[in-house]
Amino acid sequence: MEFDGDIARKTGSPSLLAVEAIKTQRAGEIGRSSGLFYVPKVISFDARAGVLEFERLRGLVTLFDLAVKKDPRLFELLEKTGRALAAIHRQLVLPDEVKHELPVEWMGPADENVFIHGDFAGFNLCFDESSQRLVILDWDSAPFLRQIATYGSRFFDIVWFVNYVFYGAPRQCLFNWDALRMANVFLSGYAEHYPQIGARLAGDLAPLMRRYYRKTVWYLARQRPWWRAARYLLYQLLIYPRFACYQFEQA
Repeated sequence: MEFDGDIARKTGSPSLLAVEAIKTQRAGEIGRSSGLFYVPKVISFDARAGVLEFERLRGLVTLFDLAVKKDPRLFELLEKTGRALAAIHRQLVLPDEVKHELPVEWMGPADENVFIHGDFAGFNLCFDESSQRLVILDWDSAPFLRQIATYGSRFFDIVWFVNYVFYGAPRQCLFNWDALRMANVFLSGYAEHYPQIGARLAGDLAPLMRRYYRKTVWYLARQRPWWRAARYLLYQLLIYPRFACYQFEQA
């Protein structure tokens, strides 16, 4: 991502950027109609050059940053984040030509499959200090997937976020990181519209949820030099037992 004045510019594969542009525009409409979140506007898309330009928002802080700072607004924002994701899953509809399914293990029953955000992690969820609003960024697919994915089980986005709450815990906050409460508050917001969420996470999705946690940690470790990867994996060994025993309890 490059920044030029009030423009944020992304370059890449035209086919991938085309999907992101459509998703971003539609998600912005949902954010405005629901009043739950804001999405930076698409300024322009040059398919031939592979350039997508967005409105640049200044002064954003991620929810992760708020968690590190123990900001008192965090849990209200996490509950709103859950409701925002539920609204996205209810209302996001994309053209057939950009309907790309998740890996088969993330395809669920007909009433569970929805159009997804695709990379619903803490660094893409922000708070705009100037307007006091939740901002959701980056409507591309998670790089971990290595493919375009726009459609599948609602639980892909849900699990992706809950996993992040645990494995993203910073080292300086390891023993003072309330991942359980953060996950519960987020899921409680979502459960207002999908009360079956607890049973599904504790049932047949639990092994898949743990497996994707481990796969993500290994993926992130491989992006680091070996000495940093070793330290990161040791750190994750301390976090993982808490995650593996996690059970959603509505806040």
